[in-house]
Amino acid sequence: MKVLRLKYEKNEIIEKNKEIEVCFKCSTCSKFCPITKSVKKYNLEDSFVTQIFEAEKPEALNDVWMCCVCEKCVITCPQDTNPTDAFTNLKEKSYQEGFAPQIIYRLVEQLLQEGTVYSLKFTNLARKRAGLKEIEKNEKSIEELNILAQKTGLAKKEVSE
Repeated sequence: MKVLRLKYEKNEIIEKNKEIEVCFKCSTCSKFCPITKSVKKYNLEDSFVTQIFEAEKPEALNDVWMCCVCEKCVITCPQDTNPTDAFTNLKEKSYQEGFAPQIIYRLVEQLLQEGTVYSLKFTNLARKRAGLKEIEKNEKSIEELNILAQKTGLAKKEVSE
């Protein structure tokens, strides 16, 4: 995974998720977070959320893509916060800046062209071998997805190398 060089403002993310400040002082979720448990640079004394936000360098933000939104932090949080919302905001920011993982941009491109995140070509080859009829593109859905992508800023992001 490449290193992000985002110009991000922690306060901007905290403003969108005010309850996340409470999260910094607790770290109960760190005992259950798969990232904290499996990535050596994170420790159980501080939550993954805390460590991301306390990082001095924005390069730490590339780790935000490790969060798969399992929501173990939400389930176990005694403060009733939602750290996954903060990660979603951080992911949106890195996507908008062109620093999301390459696969994310490819999936978006695939979705906007095919209407699915998987290739219809390969799916239809498998279906043909199984004696099933081909799945056709749903042009109306693709058109609607592209309209949504234009309105939300999802479409045509430049990818940084």
